Amino acid sequence: MHRGFTLVEILLVVVMVSFAAIALDGLLTAMLRDIPRSSRVVQENTTLLDILTQMRRDISRAKGLPESFNGCTADEQVLLIAWPDSVICYQLKNGQVFRRKLTAVQDADNNDARVWSVPNAEVKWRVWRKNGQGYAVEIETYVKQRLREKWQKKMANSHLYFLGGF
Repeated sequence: MHRGFTLVEILLVVVMVSFAAIALDGLLTAMLRDIPRSSRVVQENTTLLDILTQMRRDISRAKGLPESFNGCTADEQVLLIAWPDSVICYQLKNGQVFRRKLTAVQDADNNDARVWSVPNAEVKWRVWRKNGQGYAVEIETYVKQRLREKWQKKMANSHLYFLGGF
């Protein structure tokens, strides 16, 4: 008697392996594409939460929300927060959020500057004003993710911070 496999046994194994590959295709797709994509969204949202934590601290310490300071004007891309001794400036530019401390005398070595990179995130703020005085800042954030040729908003949030809130 010869040892070996018959043609029927080999064909049966080939068919079973192909069915197993089809069944595991969804799992393999999730592991190679969806999990890293979701990880990037979560990582970018964590960066947004870090920005919001810093903004909340700055706004709770604020004495006002000026419309301009030392040649810098507040708008959709620039947020100014007045502290007792200086002004904090947040600026949106090319997928980054910049935080700088402005004083009446500009020093070349600004140790309070921070930069967060959020290329796939959207940050929008709006100062709430009453009688010309800013009293709160509304901040909307979300992460943009492209799925099937379409942009989707992920982890969308809206926050409202009042001056001297904490």
